[in-house]
Amino acid sequence: MTSPRPIDALVAEIGSTTTVVSAFDGLATGADGAPRLLGQGFAPTSVAEGDVRIGLDAARAMLEESLGALEPTVTLATSSAAGGLRMTVHGLTQKMTAAAAHEAALGAGAVVEYTTAGRLRDGDLRRIEEVHPSLILLAGGVEGGDSEVVLHNAARLAELSIRPIIVYGGNSVVAEEARTLLESAGFRVRVTANVYPGIDELDIVPARTVIHDAFEEHITHAPGMERIGGFVTGRILPTPGAVLIASELLAAELGDLVLVDVGGATSDVHSITDGSPEIAAISVEPQPHSKRTVEGDLGTFVSAAHVAALLPPAERPNPLPPAIPLTPADVAAAAALARIATVTAVERHAGHLSHLYTPSGRKTVARGRDLTACRLIVGTGGALTRLPGGLEALEAVRAGSAASDKLLPPADSRAVLDRDYIFACCGALSTHFPAGAVVALMRTSIGL
Repeated sequence: MTSPRPIDALVAEIGSTTTVVSAFDGLATGADGAPRLLGQGFAPTSVAEGDVRIGLDAARAMLEESLGALEPTVTLATSSAAGGLRMTVHGLTQKMTAAAAHEAALGAGAVVEYTTAGRLRDGDLRRIEEVHPSLILLAGGVEGGDSEVVLHNAARLAELSIRPIIVYGGNSVVAEEARTLLESAGFRVRVTANVYPGIDELDIVPARTVIHDAFEEHITHAPGMERIGGFVTGRILPTPGAVLIASELLAAELGDLVLVDVGGATSDVHSITDGSPEIAAISVEPQPHSKRTVEGDLGTFVSAAHVAALLPPAERPNPLPPAIPLTPADVAAAAALARIATVTAVERHAGHLSHLYTPSGRKTVARGRDLTACRLIVGTGGALTRLPGGLEALEAVRAGSAASDKLLPPADSRAVLDRDYIFACCGALSTHFPAGAVVALMRTSIGL
């Protein structure tokens, strides 16, 4: 019998419908040869059948049919299955601590199901119970500021009948008091830095790390996912969080960028930028260096009817394409949906110029995300990388008119595709292997 082939890593991306297992080698320091993707195997995700290992084993078997038996040094995973990372976030004020907590949760890869500002009420508790989140992020109060509301909210959360992990990212003065209150009620609590330590200050990266750790603890106990620990020997990250990590690594080498991930259910946009100095000087809203938005109504299958309605009547596909388009007509229809979803998602992600009229005359301010310094636009996800027209869809998000008030990527920015479909894998790989090797994989995939 032939001995298994030693390789650096297997990475499983466990989606809501499909599981992909990818094999990588040449990643370890001193490894022979350049970092490379060896192959990929696919299978239906089997969480709904009560055991994620069915799909994982089938995808690995498909991979090993072409490569032979493999012996990885480490096996990693990203997951958006079993509901993904569902969170609720709670802060003191809507535009300050609640907004910062929302940014931290989205940046970690969460689907934010419910956000509140101020004191939690009975109706809020009922809504949290209905959502049944994987994690709760509790924030509130700048450093040394208000502490009464966040402690009130901790006491109200202690009344819940469910026991998700709670991440505390509020005023540190009362962090231990809040932890003690919640732990005495049976909650697992993780304390992180205040996500909004001062006026117009965001500090969300520490929270993102803590949320990832809490997600890993949660996902290994989620229904259908209990046996994932028997497959994975390294980290398990939420898939959108892994994509953001990969985007940050690439931006550190290639400069400010926007990444678009159009899927069957949602469209995610990630941007890594501080914007242009000119726009920063007139900005009235603090923005994180790394930002993610998710559009739950812009999918090419689950929300296809809504996306089709964004097209001119003569261009709307009828019938709508299936989840996996196979016929030329269905492929063309899905590509049209992917294009409008891409443009709409980026326009929603981008900020805009706003004109105010004051006693001293008109004043222009910038609101929201400034993408004008992003000269690279990357497309990932099945819709953009596997359907025709992906590059054209990305090129359509660039600023096309000097008169536009939208803060979009410039007209001369470059559009590229993650042709190997590995950005989520690369986010996971970065937790174990040198950043340079992981970036080399991404550069090969996008052709730069």
